[in-house]
Amino acid sequence: MKNISRRSLFGLTLAATGATFAASAHASGSLRRGSDLDPSDRLPRWYSVNRFLRLSKNQVYDLARAVRLGRSFTIEGYTRSQTADIIQLANRDLAAAHALLSN
Repeated sequence: MKNISRRSLFGLTLAATGATFAASAHASGSLRRGSDLDPSDRLPRWYSVNRFLRLSKNQVYDLARAVRLGRSFTIEGYTRSQTADIIQLANRDLAAAHALLSN
């Protein structure tokens, strides 16, 4: 029988531990693939009024979608519930939301 060096034994142990972790993570579904990532996870959670006013219609749509999915955002000077209302208003009528925030 061939003797295994400590270095080889350590490498094999480390590889076995990594394989076990990877298998358990895959079985539990905790590994997220690129297609599983939600684009709203990348949206900032806080906006200044000026930054919000510069958002495009597509960016406002992404925010409104995230609000519908239960994400919370804050616009400077407004509560989270007021921010959600403003985002939904901006999604329906961007000019009305701009007028509200410009006052």
